[in-house]
Amino acid sequence: MRTPLLTLLALTACDPFSNLPDQSTMYVDGVLWDPGVTAANDGVYVRLPYAGDLVRLRNDGRYDAVDLKGAEPVRLVSTPSGESILVFARWQSCEDPDVEYADDCDPDELEWTSELAVVTDGVRGAVTTVPAHLNQLAFTDDGSVAVAYLDYEPGQDIENENGVIDLTEVVFIDLASGETQAVSIGISPNNILFSSDSTTAVVMSRSKVVLVDLLSFEKLVEYPLTLDADDEIDPSDAVLTPGGTHVLVAIQGTNELYKLDLQNYSIDIITLDDSPSDLAVSAGADRTVLTYQSESRVDVLEHEYYGTETIELDEPMSDILLAEDQAVLFNTEDNTDYHDVYRLDLLTNELTEYRVANPVVEMQLTEDGQFAVGTLRPEGGFADDLDGYQDARWGLAVVDLSGDDSVSLVLESPPVGLALVQPEGSEKNYALVLLEGSEELLQIDLSEPSAPTGIELPAEPLGIGAMPSGDFFITHDVALGEVSFLVPGTTETTTISGFASADLLGDDELPRQGQE
Repeated sequence: MRTPLLTLLALTACDPFSNLPDQSTMYVDGVLWDPGVTAANDGVYVRLPYAGDLVRLRNDGRYDAVDLKGAEPVRLVSTPSGESILVFARWQSCEDPDVEYADDCDPDELEWTSELAVVTDGVRGAVTTVPAHLNQLAFTDDGSVAVAYLDYEPGQDIENENGVIDLTEVVFIDLASGETQAVSIGISPNNILFSSDSTTAVVMSRSKVVLVDLLSFEKLVEYPLTLDADDEIDPSDAVLTPGGTHVLVAIQGTNELYKLDLQNYSIDIITLDDSPSDLAVSAGADRTVLTYQSESRVDVLEHEYYGTETIELDEPMSDILLAEDQAVLFNTEDNTDYHDVYRLDLLTNELTEYRVANPVVEMQLTEDGQFAVGTLRPEGGFADDLDGYQDARWGLAVVDLSGDDSVSLVLESPPVGLALVQPEGSEKNYALVLLEGSEELLQIDLSEPSAPTGIELPAEPLGIGAMPSGDFFITHDVALGEVSFLVPGTTETTTISGFASADLLGDDELPRQGQE
């Protein structure tokens, strides 16, 4: 039963987001809208948990409802191209066919049915059935096929609609037709790679790797990672070589790198000096890069003879980002005081070292690979000089990857949002930074990072993001919903308010009762 409207508004006016759900949350009383919005080419899509509706907000100031045929949106995922969004939804029915309203149905006879709908330009298209416990999606590069799988965290509740679930399967989905095929992979399948031509998928599970044909959804071959059923071997990371001929699988807690031959169906083991913290494959350079949390080195593995070249570093690196034929290396591990960021040219193995003021929390690359932008955390041991002033505060680092320059800016409060975008047809790259407790956004031209522009907002912001079109969007702490759009390089925003007031007085009619 819905909370009375006056009570609901009183609650949200006091603390509208104290019980805010993430996008995997089902129905939550008292929350009118979910600020964890999803951007597509045609606008920003927003769940309305109280009303059980979905709305699309456009950057011209208009919004409209998306007709899901009575189903409640549970979670939204944008396709890689931004052309469509996939909506995990559910709808309720009663076993008694004469009952029209949920309140009139015996609780033991109420049941939920899940579905996955493809929404394009605000219109519900292909619809398919996917088990409710499969809460994540992976997409082929061309966006034609998605794979639904369970991303499990310890203590997480697993949806079990029918009383029986198969924890070994994933579901392949043809997004054009909605046709699906469940494939049994192994325990906890959760790492999926696709060939560059989108014809095959490699799915990893505990102690097993499976190659699947994406035309027929049939298993081509299974690779056991151990011959002893009592052994548990968990892949920690994996990459597919550019030609799609081999998969390299790092094994958690070991220095072994499994090389799976996808043409001759064989397995070799490459012995490393340590367990890698990250690995990434460069298609342009045809090499795999490996870093180590406990080793001040980076290994470059070429794919012709699988020989490794080691390059010494001053500090260990935990993370890798790739841009064209270069790798950006940095460390985000807690309880460290590392300040180095590296750019590694994968064609020449030339290394460029950058020094940022404080340890890195996260780092992003601009789409053209020209800049790396990272948020920096405070560190201990503050001195009384300017270095100590910067050490004690949060910061933002802008690294120019076309040269050897980096700038570390001091922020007045912790950053709670960072978005990067390059507007279509422009050579400029911009960062938009949201600071905790501030009603002003900082817009930074990355070619001139020391001169940010402050942008006043209509209400306290909650988060920011970049749309595929190149515009920014900002969500605001407003009970009835508020989202602003900003064109990079300008200071004018377009704001949409009140969209969460839809269907506040609606009934609890069972939407598809009596339908086949």
